[in-house]
Amino acid sequence: MRAAALCFGVSVAALADTKLEIQHTEPGKPAESQTVMITTGKVRMDQSQAGDTVLLFHQSANTFYAIQNDQKSYMVFNPETAGAMMSQVSEAQQQMMAQLEERMAQMPEAQREQMKGMMSKMGQPMPQMQEKKEPTRYEARGDSGSAAGIDCRWHDAFEGAKKIREVCLASRGAMGMDSSDAATMKAMQSSMQSMLKNFGNSGMWQDDMPDGMPVRVRHLDDNGNVTSEQVVSNVSHGALDPSLFEVPAGYEKREMPSFEPR
Repeated sequence: MRAAALCFGVSVAALADTKLEIQHTEPGKPAESQTVMITTGKVRMDQSQAGDTVLLFHQSANTFYAIQNDQKSYMVFNPETAGAMMSQVSEAQQQMMAQLEERMAQMPEAQREQMKGMMSKMGQPMPQMQEKKEPTRYEARGDSGSAAGIDCRWHDAFEGAKKIREVCLASRGAMGMDSSDAATMKAMQSSMQSMLKNFGNSGMWQDDMPDGMPVRVRHLDDNGNVTSEQVVSNVSHGALDPSLFEVPAGYEKREMPSFEPR
């Protein structure tokens, strides 16, 4: 279908697959790089620090595939497995609490009271597993920026009154992306945000962002200091090998790791 664009005089570059090079930096740590490849309905992400691990997203199945090339294996992450992981974490936490209560019964009273205080804190949902109390609110700042020669507009992201991110968003046209690739990225953002909402997600792709593609994202701490930044360093377009977006033949499927109390 993309090749057919020649018959209608449409720019082939505007209908090509997209490849993004992204740099991730944190104060005091070596920079990391990520490559994101996009074709209609599928995304591939390679992380420099992840070694032989590749993450694929298939929009039609609403599924992520974590591929470990060194082990010739892969794991499947979708709404079903995400739900199962949450159930396992909750069950493991309950079992851990029960074990602590048994041990407390054998403790001296003073030590038992001290443990009760600890138990009270542990009885609350873990911070990283809590759903956000308020949706993220984005406010356009009015100033502009750029990344990889692409113009973008800065937005501040708030949770309540707290500013948590600064995001510079570029239009699809400025990125040179066709509508199908942009829709695929939006679907991946939505799926990732939904599955990871209980585990926390401070990555570049956030489902609740305004329209546009993030080309520069700064994450902030409680004092407004930048804790990490992701910047698109290069954007290219051209047909990508379809096999890049598939699990290699012969790879063994492995189950997601279980969460069990020790």
